[in-house]
Amino acid sequence: MARTATDHPELIPADEEQRLEAVRRYAVLDTPPDAAFDRIATLAARILHTPIASVTIVDEDRIWFRARHGLDATETDRVPGLCASAILKDDPTIVTDAAVDPSTISNPLVAGDPGLRFYAAAPLITGDGYRLGTLNVIDRSPRDISDDEVATLQDLAAMVVDELELRLAARRIAETRAQLERLGAALQLSVLPPPLPDIAGLDLAALYRPAGDALEIGGDFYDVFEIRPRTWLVAIGDVCGRGAEAAILVGSVRNRLRALAAAGMRPAKVLAELNRSLVREGLGGKFLTLCCLEVRPAPGRAEVTVSAGGHPLPLVRRANGRVETVGQAGPLLGVFPGVDCGQYVIELCPDDLLLLYTDGLIERRGVDPRLGERALRSALARSVRASAVETLCNIEEALPQPLEGGDDDTAVLILRVLSRGSSGSRRGSATPAAPA
Repeated sequence: MARTATDHPELIPADEEQRLEAVRRYAVLDTPPDAAFDRIATLAARILHTPIASVTIVDEDRIWFRARHGLDATETDRVPGLCASAILKDDPTIVTDAAVDPSTISNPLVAGDPGLRFYAAAPLITGDGYRLGTLNVIDRSPRDISDDEVATLQDLAAMVVDELELRLAARRIAETRAQLERLGAALQLSVLPPPLPDIAGLDLAALYRPAGDALEIGGDFYDVFEIRPRTWLVAIGDVCGRGAEAAILVGSVRNRLRALAAAGMRPAKVLAELNRSLVREGLGGKFLTLCCLEVRPAPGRAEVTVSAGGHPLPLVRRANGRVETVGQAGPLLGVFPGVDCGQYVIELCPDDLLLLYTDGLIERRGVDPRLGERALRSALARSVRASAVETLCNIEEALPQPLEGGDDDTAVLILRVLSRGSSGSRRGSATPAAPA
């Protein structure tokens, strides 16, 4: 029957419980071979001129070989393993002739197979002082070891610990990134636009594509909600920056928009009050662009009041194919106090279409944005009598570069006025996947 460490309390360090916790923390036991550790064991054998070298981790009742040179076994019992004694102190353990050394003469590994005579081990000491195991060299013949060789063995043992620390850090980074990605996904979901509502007399379509991965939460957004019977507020905006701060600001802006519009404020007043509160609170160098519309649909027509703060101006595609820019861009929001973005009223007739978008639709790194704007206007002009969804598809196909893989978020919102008695379709893609 194999002897266990508990049968030999003299081989158990005083901090054994904490030491074993440290062993588990590094998650090194029973892992596949690793070339970095194998090289260190081979170097130790080569430098100290021994046929055997190993990197060992002392577990509860076994000694597991993280790396080995000149050995076939992958582990051995903790008792009578010599490494069990070597982790009892910080200093190296040196046995020049185990056959005559009183501490090892009766050890089965010395008296029997494999007949060990020389053993030198440097403990693997973590930054917080726990001895996980050893880097050791073994010979079947007695021999001496110089002070320089002992120092080399200690340096190589420190390299083993460095490798363990690197893997621990990498694992923790991966775990942290996974947690952040889960958090990012949750935050991204929290700022995704809600489904588009059914609005009598209007045909709606929307697209939302955040750039980057889950850690790079986008700052683009749009919203459509009823503020009183037969009157809707439509907004599209872009918060400077990315990440959790941008997501939080998007959520805050959307909530404030709803509150200000519900209080009866018209678009220009909404932007002025929103700007006042953002400037008062301070955005830490961030800013916001926003286009705010009040839409009052009626059978075969719609009255739209537009106000824009630093945002790309809406485009109107008339039923005859003519494309017009609506309004005049006001200043960025959240930067200067007392802004006046002005507001403009337009009338939309049957088959007229209003397009709102963020700059990610037409701007790509290394591509002249004028190419994107020309493609956008051309796609609108060619989409006469097309539905809102079909127009959105035409725009995507006409762009110089695809929306996927872009370096900026993209939000697009289309409102088309239906003829009397027509029914509309709506499309809202609020996920990173292609719109459906």
